[in-house]
Amino acid sequence: MQLEQLILEIKAQPKLFIRFHAGWCGVCKLLAPTIERYKEDERFEAITFIDIDVEESMDVKKAFKINDLPYFAGFQNGGLVREFATSKKSDVEGLLVDIAQ
Repeated sequence: MQLEQLILEIKAQPKLFIRFHAGWCGVCKLLAPTIERYKEDERFEAITFIDIDVEESMDVKKAFKINDLPYFAGFQNGGLVREFATSKKSDVEGLLVDIAQ
């Protein structure tokens, strides 16, 4: 996904969760099944999930100033809730809970 497309999605989706990852990132691969479970979790059914491979979207990587992976961002009604790099499932779930409210 290119930056222009992502900006449109951020503006269009009332609740949005973005996972930034790369194919070479081991922690990204370890967290992927957890993210897939969150997508099926009823608590988060109103949230739109987007996965972005930063190696394929360098303009997005630059715009978000991503230096560490995996990186996560949450939005409500076009506004940033929080963004961070983490390997902790609890941090990711906390962001999803905040977006879902």
